Amino acid sequence: MRRLLGYAALVTLVGLATLPIAVAAAPANRPTAIRLAAGVVLAIIFVDIRGAARRALEEDPSSPPERFRWWRPAARPSIDRQFSELLDDVRFGPASQRYWSRVAWPRLCAVAERLPGRPLLVEPDRSRLRRWLGRGPSLVAVRDVVARLEDRA
Repeated sequence: MRRLLGYAALVTLVGLATLPIAVAAAPANRPTAIRLAAGVVLAIIFVDIRGAARRALEEDPSSPPERFRWWRPAARPSIDRQFSELLDDVRFGPASQRYWSRVAWPRLCAVAERLPGRPLLVEPDRSRLRRWLGRGPSLVAVRDVVARLEDRA
């Protein structure tokens, strides 16, 4: 029932978007506009049905999915937890000053303390705009800090 309501909403939205185009088009071109709208609706519905069928095949333990599958998903390599945490630091650190100051910067300082010679890290500056937006340092500044750590390693 929920899916049918979604399809009805889709048809309504596409119909509302097509109506001004069909009215403005020449009478000879109106059927083409309507056919294109119907094609868009059917394409979306078929993609949804195909996804539901794929999920049903993968979840059904009675049918071997390898027999019906023409593609093999690539095996996901295992990633070290520390590496994924540092990757998150690089990914999310510049986006948020709070994340940078509470998570990413302390982790980088902890890495620096474990290195021989204990390199002196200076927290990168932020531009006035980045401070105003509540963002952390730029990716270039983070790259320079990581490069300083790599030089000492």
